[in-house]
Amino acid sequence: MDMRRPLAFVFITSLLYATACQEAVTGPHPVAATLAMARQTAIPTVSLTVTVSNVDGVGNSYAIQNDGNGTYVDGTQDVQAVLDNNGTFAFNTETGTHRNAIRYVSYNFNNPVDPANTYRPTPSNLRNYHFSTGASQYSPMIPIQNLGVSGNPTSECIYMGNSFASGTSLTDPTTSWRVSFHKGLEDVSNGPTAFAVVTRTSVTPAVWTIAPSGACSLVSNVSALRSGDGSVLYGYYNLPFLFTLKAK
Repeated sequence: MDMRRPLAFVFITSLLYATACQEAVTGPHPVAATLAMARQTAIPTVSLTVTVSNVDGVGNSYAIQNDGNGTYVDGTQDVQAVLDNNGTFAFNTETGTHRNAIRYVSYNFNNPVDPANTYRPTPSNLRNYHFSTGASQYSPMIPIQNLGVSGNPTSECIYMGNSFASGTSLTDPTTSWRVSFHKGLEDVSNGPTAFAVVTRTSVTPAVWTIAPSGACSLVSNVSALRSGDGSVLYGYYNLPFLFTLKAK
């Protein structure tokens, strides 16, 4: 009779028993504990459809409007629209061939906070791209996916920014700008820009809205307009908008 298999079985069983006893005393292996914690805290990516409204409930025009081609759908027409695994909103209308966007949003900078400000950018719709959100240092952020569930509040204040540029081809001279709601250089305690306020309006289906107004903002609707590298401040503008995010 071959005795190797029973002996091997006894050895493996003893080893597993010893390991279990050691973990009972010292706790799980640090790597295993870290992996378990990561699994518990992982934030799922949520693919979205985004509606950019043109007017509010009483017919007043928003200053960030859609392109007239319906909702923006993640993964369609070079659009990225997701709640990412950091719990933030990423909305990009130019994921494909740069300087040739299929979808875009349009801006109206005709309502500056300072009426004497005559600066108006001239962006190309083909160079209109990435919106991003994140936590302000003055408003710690709950992942957007977790708003309104598990005892979390339904609404919070975040930063929001967008970039766009002029020029429609690789050979065109290009100027770029950034629009910021409490992002970067605007994220100061008494900043003149509004927070973006994200609110969960429905759990099933999962729906959120984002607008630059709410109780946590000292002002509503105001954004900063800077050069693409942030070094030049062109002024502050009233830019009311409403985005509605729905999980696909």
